[in-house]
Amino acid sequence: RFFSWFFLLLILASSVFLALFVARATTSTLLDSQEDYALLLAENLNKQIFNRFTLPVTVASGRVRLGDPEQYQLDDVVHSLLHGLRVQTIRIYNNEYAVTYSTNKDEVRRTDLYTQGVPEIFQGAHHHFDVLSTMSYFQAMLRPRLPEGSFQLRTVYPLKINRELYPNISEEDAATVLGALEVIQDVSNHYQISIRNQWLIMGGFLISSLVLFTLLHMVARKAEKVIAERMERNLQLEAELHQSEKLASMGRMVASIAHEIRNPLGIIRSSSEFLLRRENAVQDSSRPILEAIYDESCRLGSTVNDFLDYARPRQPRRDMVNMTDVAHKAVSFLTGEFQKRNIELVDELPQELPVLGDGDLLYRAVYNVLINALQATDRDGRVIMRGQVRENGQTMLEVMDSGPGFADDCQKALDPFYTTKDNGTGLGLPIVQSIITSHGGKLELENGKEGGAVIRFILPSASSSQM
Repeated sequence: RFFSWFFLLLILASSVFLALFVARATTSTLLDSQEDYALLLAENLNKQIFNRFTLPVTVASGRVRLGDPEQYQLDDVVHSLLHGLRVQTIRIYNNEYAVTYSTNKDEVRRTDLYTQGVPEIFQGAHHHFDVLSTMSYFQAMLRPRLPEGSFQLRTVYPLKINRELYPNISEEDAATVLGALEVIQDVSNHYQISIRNQWLIMGGFLISSLVLFTLLHMVARKAEKVIAERMERNLQLEAELHQSEKLASMGRMVASIAHEIRNPLGIIRSSSEFLLRRENAVQDSSRPILEAIYDESCRLGSTVNDFLDYARPRQPRRDMVNMTDVAHKAVSFLTGEFQKRNIELVDELPQELPVLGDGDLLYRAVYNVLINALQATDRDGRVIMRGQVRENGQTMLEVMDSGPGFADDCQKALDPFYTTKDNGTGLGLPIVQSIITSHGGKLELENGKEGGAVIRFILPSASSSQM
């Protein structure tokens, strides 16, 4: 995602830079063509002024005096040459940089209008160009249309003797500068074309960059989703690997101590049970001790069995099993405990919750969950059982209690040996998860909206499993 945004900014910056570069190049090219045109125009003016004005006036009067109204025929000559051309002003300067002729008669004899190009012409330069503007290029970009005269090209060109009429004239006389001709043309339309091209380029790049960004963003989101799924899968595989390592080490440990613990423990339990049955031989003072020995041996035996069940889970069978019947069977063994603690058991299970699996293992899972719900629920509480066959081919069995719920992260309850009970092993829910996972299902834990814990079995239904 960061790459797609970075790429968008890079494209936008590149488009702006390229648009400016192309616009400048276009403007430069247009100006070059205008300069070439201005040189041709100035050269033509030089020839026509010499042929149609300077030469006739010199022959008739002996010299050129532009101040003489009778000699001001030059204005007619210039206007006839400029008819239909986008020329703003034409001036002629003498060697003292004074205006001797201008299309604007008010400028004649002024000496404050000359620019750097005029002295350069009298110093031997072939021509001089500069651009006059009433606004910056950036301001022009923001104008929908440029007013006339916004950008002007000023050309200064030397007035010389026409060698076509005097081929025998000396090089020195031919190089003599009679005056400096200044031509000012309006090139605003050329700048308008350049700016329009610039906006077209920027718009095209913007649209293409948005399309590329959309595609990159989609690819990035897809890649991000795939990476997240792979990371989640890797974490899951890592957790399963750690779990397998724990199971393997636990299996080796339990296998090594099972024989040492179970046999003596079985002897202790059977001996205490035998002595308890001999009521006449047991004194009243000894009975509590024997009962404690028997109860503790049974509890230790159950703990050892939990270790064995978790460390060495068996492969489940694939029988047709109705989870409703499994749940009712588990409830029948716990009915006395529910009644003893006055806990209401709400049965909302449908008649059929078909799955393919091992009935004994599934019974063990449901029994463990109901035991946990019974132990977590206060007196006069409630436990609810719900079930559903979903349209996606999954069977759901849910047990919800009115207890305090999961105090910490729900998933911590699935960690081996994690328990909040004083005498628990912390293997009840891990065993349940192992059983459900071995059936291709999923165990979900959460806190209910109105309090209490919710434990949900998600198992493939019998019909979907057989497909």
